[in-house]
Amino acid sequence: MQRPFLVSALIAAAIAGGAVGGALADGDPASDVLYVQDVFLPYPPPPKATVAALKRSVAAAYAKRYRVKVAVIASASDLGAVPELFNKPKAYAKFLGQEISPIFVGPLVIVMPAGFGVYDGGRSTAAEERVLGSLDIAGPSADDLTQTATIAVQKLTVAGALRSKDIRPPQVYPQPATGRRGTTVRLKYSVLDDSERTKDVVRISAGATVKAVLRTPVRTAVYARPHSVTWRIPTSLKPGMLRFCIVATDPTGNKNAPVCTQLRVR
Repeated sequence: MQRPFLVSALIAAAIAGGAVGGALADGDPASDVLYVQDVFLPYPPPPKATVAALKRSVAAAYAKRYRVKVAVIASASDLGAVPELFNKPKAYAKFLGQEISPIFVGPLVIVMPAGFGVYDGGRSTAAEERVLGSLDIAGPSADDLTQTATIAVQKLTVAGALRSKDIRPPQVYPQPATGRRGTTVRLKYSVLDDSERTKDVVRISAGATVKAVLRTPVRTAVYARPHSVTWRIPTSLKPGMLRFCIVATDPTGNKNAPVCTQLRVR
């Protein structure tokens, strides 16, 4: 389900600390967190060192151009309104994968005391299941499960089991801007993409007339790290309202339809 109006609130809560499960306990807390992050943790969260190790293993997978999201579920309370799916990791993997499918279709790994679940938009997960089938759950605590998740991601990465076609275009969230003639204005926007890498094209227009086209190199694309470009506003430009539009393209070639907002020139 689409959540464009929730993204800013979710980011603020999700990056505020480790206790994201409790902070966002709604119908499906993990779907909210994984919309903007790669890891969902149980509440109360495991030790910081354990969390850091899991996040490093996920980052290492992305560094190899794989994609993966992980949900660690230690109790029924981590599932919000669907506690009946606790210790049913395969069923929950499918449920959660469908929830986050507007932004992410790729390997989703669930770790519960009863075992592992994996889902990839309905595509085959045989490669992931072979790797996960050789692993044991270390224990039922949040710490044990998170350590197990770290090992699972490491093994999946080494085995090359996270290969999965990227089919989702980026999502772009621009911020209106204001600038003065003869000065440089910074145009900011956030990008969500499941590959976490995009290159962007920003077009600045006055009516039907394009005033500038700005291009960026490929760079990290996660919502918590907004992108920006700068433009020196010509002194000859009349005060008024312009607009700038962004198209982001991921490494597979998926791109969003142009997303635009206002640029006020004084």
